[in-house]
Formats: sequence, C-alpha cells, structure tokens
Amino acid sequence: MSDFIFSRHVVDPGKLTREIQKIFSEDKPLVDEFHGEWGSLAVSRNHYNGFLPYENSKHIFIVIGGPILYFRKNDFLDEQSSNIATKEIYKLWYEKRIRWDKDLSGPFAVIIIDKETGNIEFITDLMSFIPIYVYQDANSNNILISTHVDVLAKVSGRNKELDIISCSDFILHGVVTFPYTLYKDIFQVQPASIHHIIKDSNKIQSEAYWIPEEIYVYNSVKDAAEALLNSLRNYINHITSNVSNVAQFISGGEDSRVLTALLKKYPRDAYIFLDYMNREGIIAKKVAEAYHANFKLATRSKTHYIEILPRSADLIGSGLQYHHAHTFRFHKDCKLIQYGAVFGGLFSDALLKGSRIKKKNISKYLLLVPEIKDEHASRILINNNKFLSPVILEKINIRRKEHLEYIKSFRKESAHEWVELWPSSMNFSIANIHANRRLFKSYEPFLANEVIKISASIPQKWKLNRKLFRTATKSLLKRTKWVSHSDGRLPYFPWYVNSILQFLFRVNRRIGLKIGYIKGNQGPWGEWKNILKSHEWRIAVTNYKDSFKLISSAFSEKDVTKILNDDSIHHFQRINLLQLLYQIKKMSEN
Repeated sequence: MSDFIFSRHVVDPGKLTREIQKIFSEDKPLVDEFHGEWGSLAVSRNHYNGFLPYENSKHIFIVIGGPILYFRKNDFLDEQSSNIATKEIYKLWYEKRIRWDKDLSGPFAVIIIDKETGNIEFITDLMSFIPIYVYQDANSNNILISTHVDVLAKVSGRNKELDIISCSDFILHGVVTFPYTLYKDIFQVQPASIHHIIKDSNKIQSEAYWIPEEIYVYNSVKDAAEALLNSLRNYINHITSNVSNVAQFISGGEDSRVLTALLKKYPRDAYIFLDYMNREGIIAKKVAEAYHANFKLATRSKTHYIEILPRSADLIGSGLQYHHAHTFRFHKDCKLIQYGAVFGGLFSDALLKGSRIKKKNISKYLLLVPEIKDEHASRILINNNKFLSPVILEKINIRRKEHLEYIKSFRKESAHEWVELWPSSMNFSIANIHANRRLFKSYEPFLANEVIKISASIPQKWKLNRKLFRTATKSLLKRTKWVSHSDGRLPYFPWYVNSILQFLFRVNRRIGLKIGYIKGNQGPWGEWKNILKSHEWRIAVTNYKDSFKLISSAFSEKDVTKILNDDSIHHFQRINLLQLLYQIKKMSEN
C-alpha cells in the first residue's frame, strides 16, 4: 500500500478516498475504505505485490511500502497482487513473535485496527523512511493518523493553520526539524517504535523496539566491511531470486557502480536521466557495459525541475524538497512500473561515508591531508540571515537544539552526524524515496536494516575517507578500476591516490570552463543557476507570490520577488521558498 489515513471519528464514505487520490496528478490509485464503530480508515493500493490489506473478524492489518521479509521466501513479489505478505506479517504479530528490526527490511509502516476493542496500533520502520503523522483534537477527542502530511492536514481541517517557524525552517534547511511539520498541532511520531492508542483515550503510548545507540560491535574495519557486503548481497538476493524483470539507476558515481556490480548476474536495464549525453552519461555507459547492463538514457528539458514542481510536490507532501523526486515524469516515459524491481543507491553517503560529519576545511585545500572531523563545528545553529527575522531564527535554533539534545542522549560522540539522520526526515534527500515508492517498485539496498545497524555501530573515523566503504566494495569495483568517478576520482583506489586526481580534475575543470573547452551541464542534475534565470521561473514566481502574505511576518524583507530573484541567497533556499508558496496556495484553495 502507498498511503493510509485513519480517523477515530467515522468519516463519510468516499471523502478519505478523494483526499488520498488528490496527491496523484494522474493514474490515481484504487483506495480501500473501512468503517466501523472504531472509526474510518482509507488505504491506497501501491505497486508492491503481496501487500493488499488483510481483514478478519478481529483485526484490520495494513502494511505500507514493500519491505523484504527475512523470515520467509519473498516468492509473492513476482505474482499478481495479493495479501500474502500482509497475512504472514500479521500471523507473526498475532502470535507475538514479530521482530520489527529483523523480520522486515527496508521502508515500511504498519497500522492495526482492533475492531472489537477499538484500540489502534501503528509501527514505524528503523529510520521512519515512511513517516507517520498524527493530529490529536483536544476538543473532540478525535485522533487522525496518516502517512501523508497534507492529506492529514486537509481531513483534520488544519490545512490553513501554518506553523511559521516550521515554514522558515524548511526554507533555510530543506527539512522541518523533528517532530514538527508545516502545520500547527500535526507532528511526526518516533521512528523504530510501536505506538498504541487505547479506545476513549486521547494519548499515544510509544515504545522503541530499536534505538541507534552508540555501541561499537565490530573489532575491525575488515569485520564491519564483510558484514556490510554480506548485508547488501543478502537484501538484493531476497529480491532478485523472486522477480524476473529488473532495472536500476546508474550514474557516474561509485554507489551506482557498486549496485551495478552486485546485480551483474541479472539481465537488466540501467537508466540515467540527463539534460543530454554528457560526461556523467559517458562514464555511466562505460560502467553499464563493464557489468553487462543495458544502458538507457532519458533526457529532460532544461527547465524540467520547474515543470514538475506542482505534481511532485503534491506527491511527496509539504516539508520535503520536491526536486529530489528525480524520477518524476521519467517513471512514465521509461515505463518503470513494468519492472518487478527497480534498484537505487540512495543514502550510502549519509550512512556509510560520513557525508553528515562536519570536517575540517584543510583537507579540501591541501593534498595528502585526509578528512578530519571538526570536533567543534555544528550544523545546527544559524546566527544570522538576510531575509528572516532574528526572532524566527532564534525559535528555529531552539527547536534544533532540542532535537540535538535528544540525539545526544544515545549518541554522544556522533550527535551532530545523527541529528541529520534520525529520523530520516532530517535528511533533505529523503524525498527521493517518498516519490519513488509511490510510483513504482523501488528498492534501496543501502536502506536495508542490517546496513543501518552497521552504520550505527561503527566509529565515525571508519566512515571518513571511505575507509569502510572501500574495504567492503573494493572487489566489486575492480572491473572498473580505471573508469573515473564523475568527480575525477578512481573509486577503486584509496583517498591519498584520489586526492591528487581530484586536485588535477578541479584545476582542469576550472581552466576548461574559463577557456571554453568545457561547456554545458556535465553533471547529473539540472543547472539551477540557469533555471532561476529562465522564463519558466519568472512565471512560477508570478503564479505563487501572493501566498507570501500568509508567512510574511517571519521575514525582514517584505518583497518576495526580491528574495526569489536575489542571487546572493542560496539557490536552494529560493527554490524551497517557491515550493512553499505553491503548497500554501494549493492547500488554501482546497
């Protein structure tokens, strides 16, 4: 299933279906509705086979997403849609044998209705890759729960009750600090937890079934690397042994290269999305050929990322950066729905290579200086900003400090890293998962439960300089050892070799751009500096700028057109603001 919304108070039949279907611009999914004395529940059907709702005389049992089952074969994956997997998970749960951190791997959310007692239970995955949001109405004693924040806001009547601090937070950071959302009184629940609502109670009781405590369990990098490689292979084998038609995403980077090597035994299509065939595409094609994948290029317009704003923003929901929905539109053009599994390489950098660890700048500028953690740096606090008021900045800082202190309670040394990982909504790239899982059968090996646990149980120094990652994947990279990464590195080799290569690459690129023998967009994504100067950008600003009046109290600058066209403001903050203005307009109209 893709999404659910539950209301303790009974809702007129059809209303919840209409709200869920509004998030899809086309190919609106079928929605199953359930009603009883316990309330109302609507669940949209997704693409993963085996996960239709299961209902018996006592319970309604719903699984959102397509987690891999580790307690049995996943032979239902290539069959016609059924509720085989749902029933199997229910059986374990009913017999009180379920281990949520071991038996299911990958993104999922579960909600269970006890029709006899009216009690509700809902469960989040290890990192809340599929978040669950809650609204508790103190006046009516109603509780509403959903996996899509805008659907919840609309059904609860909170869609016009904006949280100005969260709106400002999103503009600055591309995320909303946990547990807040863009809406007042709507909150995200804890990851890796079992949540209970007892009938006639307005309180949610929660218990964690796993916490990423800072406990190191491996004796050496080699031991952790072996466990990591086995985990990736295990996750992929559970899928590929049960599906017949496989695809993957490919790029000029090393994560997709590792993925390509892991899938080399299987006939598959390897997709890349670009403005046109460029350096990124040339590298990706070489990698695809080395590992016998069928390379497929799909091209987009130069203003693609403005064109998809309304539809992809609706799909993923407010408070998430829409432009990480990179596959949107291509899911139709490339017919990704036809594949039994489409593999991606998301979150490897964040979990395994320390991309969320703040490093000292010296390694960026001097050769043969490795990455070194900056013990005194913080990603949390904002001291000043040219367009937001100091009062708003201070309120954002208070929220971010509170979340940091919570993370410190179980990760003292690595709190500043995990504050951007736990839950996953604190990572701005997470919208990629939210889009893909609603559009096709998306699988991300680096989100497997074992990979997450390895990330949580190793020292940060093993992540720096790709130490763990390279140790684990070196054998997989051997076939492409002389094919460069899109940033100039050779991923097969250690950091001290690549430091020289990257320095030469940067010098060559700077000279090439200046002289003119390097032209155009050579990377995987659009060129924002050109997009923000385009006619399409100006049209979007005109269409959405009137929404600014609802959040203008947070700003020191009252002319939103000036903010959106100010080149001194980071382009992603301007894009976040434009997206927010669109979503305010959309939610205010409905």
